[in-house]
Amino acid sequence: MRRPAVLISALVAAAVWTVAAGVVAVRQWPAGGAAIEHTRDVGMRGCAARYPDPAAKGRCEILFETQYVMERNIALFTRLLLVAGPLAGIGAWAALDRRKVARHRSRRR
Repeated sequence: MRRPAVLISALVAAAVWTVAAGVVAVRQWPAGGAAIEHTRDVGMRGCAARYPDPAAKGRCEILFETQYVMERNIALFTRLLLVAGPLAGIGAWAALDRRKVARHRSRRR
């Protein structure tokens, strides 16, 4: 009888965490995204100043574009993990608990 109450309490706490972390992530994203984009733009402007050869300039710009995509994806995935991680953990806990209970019931019969 205690196990469902604990699971429901954990689910409610995870839902509250998801809402709160989601609000924080959405509010902080514009500043974080702008900082990542600014770093890319500064690097690309530096490519034009550093490399007079168009091929070398193109490789430098590709490098900064790749770095931008990687940093943006890391920032998005980190926010997603912080927001949805507790709910995924509760889901896994509930699934494992359900499987354990089903296995226990099959042994009784």
